[in-house]
Amino acid sequence: MNSTILVTRPNYDDATNYLYYYTKQVIDFALNRNIKVLDLIRPRLTKENFSNLILKNDPSLVFFNAHGDETKIYGDKINNKEEILIEENKNHSILSKRIIYARACWAAASLGKRCIKDGGCFIGYKYPFSFWTDDRWSSKPLNDNTAKLFFEPSNLIVTSLLKGNTTQEAFDKSLDISKKIILGLLKRKEEPGTMASITLLWNNVSAQEILGQKDIKFTF
Repeated sequence: MNSTILVTRPNYDDATNYLYYYTKQVIDFALNRNIKVLDLIRPRLTKENFSNLILKNDPSLVFFNAHGDETKIYGDKINNKEEILIEENKNHSILSKRIIYARACWAAASLGKRCIKDGGCFIGYKYPFSFWTDDRWSSKPLNDNTAKLFFEPSNLIVTSLLKGNTTQEAFDKSLDISKKIILGLLKRKEEPGTMASITLLWNNVSAQEILGQKDIKFTF
């Protein structure tokens, strides 16, 4: 496998819009470290292009940002319909032996387990990955301090891997910073919306799963 990261970034609703912009922070981090990035955005974010990039470039790390469910991860909307990129028992085997981080709801519940059957590591969520936003910053997501509470820990998974941490280390660092953020919020829990943020952050912590090989690293 190559020292390449393949990233998917759909952008067709409020949730994927935030994913689109916060994932760019990870892409910039990788490029600053001279790591090759395959950035799949519309109109190229299709199942065919995704599969071709996997086969042609053999990336060590695949970073999904998408909607998902227990058996599928989606790409962009094609003709007003969400296109499936990966589906259990159909094409999940192309992710085998890679490091996968799926920032997508439910993907670790079943699909992730199949993806690592023959090796590799899958980090994802067995329940929904959720976040709050501040409507005042919907046009400038990166200025949204509410959203940062949720995206900073999840971005850390990938940036830690790109620094050479093992999959378990990257997973643990993400959980640790989530817990530190929660402790910080508890100190001002009387502020409006704070307890709601704490609850959702803890839901993400509880949902986050690491499956497969926990001692492998991104290949440089």
